[in-house]
Amino acid sequence: MSGKYLIVGLGNPGREYEKTRHNVGFMVIDALSARAGAGGEKKGRKASVQDATLAGKSVLLAKPLTYMNLSGEAVRALLDFYKIPLERFIVVHDDLDLPPGTLRLRRDGSAGGQNGIRSIIQQVGTQNFARVRFGIGRPPGRQPARDYVLQPFSGDEAILAQEVIATAAAALETWLTAGMEAAMTRYNGDATARAPEPDPAAELAVAQRAHELAPNDPAPLEQLIRLHKKARRLEEAAALHHKLAALYERRGETARLLKELENLAGLQPDNAPLQERLARLHEQQGNPRAAISRWLKLADVHQAAGNRPAARRAVEEACRINPQHPTALARLATLHDEQP
Repeated sequence: MSGKYLIVGLGNPGREYEKTRHNVGFMVIDALSARAGAGGEKKGRKASVQDATLAGKSVLLAKPLTYMNLSGEAVRALLDFYKIPLERFIVVHDDLDLPPGTLRLRRDGSAGGQNGIRSIIQQVGTQNFARVRFGIGRPPGRQPARDYVLQPFSGDEAILAQEVIATAAAALETWLTAGMEAAMTRYNGDATARAPEPDPAAELAVAQRAHELAPNDPAPLEQLIRLHKKARRLEEAAALHHKLAALYERRGETARLLKELENLAGLQPDNAPLQERLARLHEQQGNPRAAISRWLKLADVHQAAGNRPAARRAVEEACRINPQHPTALARLATLHDEQP
């Protein structure tokens, strides 16, 4: 059984749906991703997925790519593949029956007319899973609900939605750290009139003290990274990613080492030695696709710095792994053409 948590935001894929009321679940996932400084999205199990560390917990952030009415297919595939129990799963969705500006966390319940939730219940065979209901209110006049949910937020409503998105993200972090009861007590109701956030300085001091008491425990380091990223202290966060990566390396936990180095590369994309180390580690772990991607990113770094010979060597490494890789071959031809 996996120790991961799964947070799924419901919505529809495609740019035409990005800002619509029906896609608030996707928007909350984006907010959580930004809080965590998560890496790039990967597609699989009928969803777009990101690995993240939130509140010291290992979390999968997922957006189903099945369209709303078939969301359960993606959820079932993710739960099965990652072996995540239902008590570590929560879903975020829009709710016509709650007024705008309102959040309602629930341990379980019926679909309540929400087709994405109905699909999940059908696929997992139970309604006993947690959810965050994001109020969007009923359409005005006689406007059909289907048209209303597929319209974007506008004006004051758009400003309010951004507030509620941030509150929903905070509620989910509370769910991760303190459980559903605490999250419901604090966040159910008017999302703009919630209790004050914890004092960031106090949170940082507690996490720092926890790290000092248990320097070989990754959880306090993960919490410190999250707090520094939240405060946009990215240099401090990067230094802690280095520290956590070194801890995992000492423990021989290569998968976690790779994850930390990937997170660090997100903060330091122009770090050439880091890009090369990731490329070699991915190749050692039997992941040629990721290795090639890192060699090509390293080539970008060298090319941007005006070091064409180093860029060419990086592309040649990508071609060594896959001599038929079309992007690498095209880059290599371009670099050879540009030789003085």
